[in-house]
Amino acid sequence: MANNDAVDRNLQGMDDLDFVGWNNADWTGVFAHHHTDDVLVDWQGQPTTRGIEEHIEAMKSYVEHSGGGTPPQITSHPIRFGSGEWTCVIGEFENGARMVTVAKWHDGAIAEEYIWA
Repeated sequence: MANNDAVDRNLQGMDDLDFVGWNNADWTGVFAHHHTDDVLVDWQGQPTTRGIEEHIEAMKSYVEHSGGGTPPQITSHPIRFGSGEWTCVIGEFENGARMVTVAKWHDGAIAEEYIWA
């Protein structure tokens, strides 16, 4: 039962991260809160980042190259599940594009993140 509670909390954290932190470009607030300081992020086709500062700069650059302003909006997580310290979420953007995020959590924050978009 405790395992399911942790998975549920981590999935709720992913919802908060995407729907509040990402969608509002709240990089140093909600977005940073849901990542460890030394987070490793491997986004297919992008250079791997290490540390929250590097990850935030990479996300800002992505948004800038996507037209600037606010990030492409994530509207739903139609598929979301987890096991132990891992979660897998499919994020759907308002234009219908999808992104898959597999995350390893440590004490309520993402320590490793693997993204395919």
